[in-house]
Amino acid sequence: MDYCIVYTSSVTSLLSAAELDKIRHQSQLKNQSLDITGILLYFNGCLIEVLEGPEKSVKELFKKITHDPRHSQLIQLYASPIRQRSFPGWFMGYKSLSSSEFEQIRTIIPFINNPAADVDTRQENVIITLVQLFYKNNYRN
Repeated sequence: MDYCIVYTSSVTSLLSAAELDKIRHQSQLKNQSLDITGILLYFNGCLIEVLEGPEKSVKELFKKITHDPRHSQLIQLYASPIRQRSFPGWFMGYKSLSSSEFEQIRTIIPFINNPAADVDTRQENVIITLVQLFYKNNYRN
């Protein structure tokens, strides 16, 4: 059974597109070698990340992230074994969010089509719910 950790944090300083691309590339290589999948959404200095994979690998990676000086106000939102991954094959799905940049994840996260819709916290996939809440709290027209 796989394991998932979802966390949110603020960055200590805003990241440029080049910095984010470098982080994405390094993360994809490392995550693939560890069989970790997930997604990172970044908006205006705030981020949410989903890490999914073998429990030991996910916990070790999260521990490293908690010591990364680029993060502040890091909050673990979810940590639990999971029956199936929400982002299989995404060794580091990444998106720097703006109100018009959601095409790549629209099919996986359908609430993007209707950000005003109520969040259903009772739904089966709490991971997608957390990503949805992050999006709704940071959405800008």
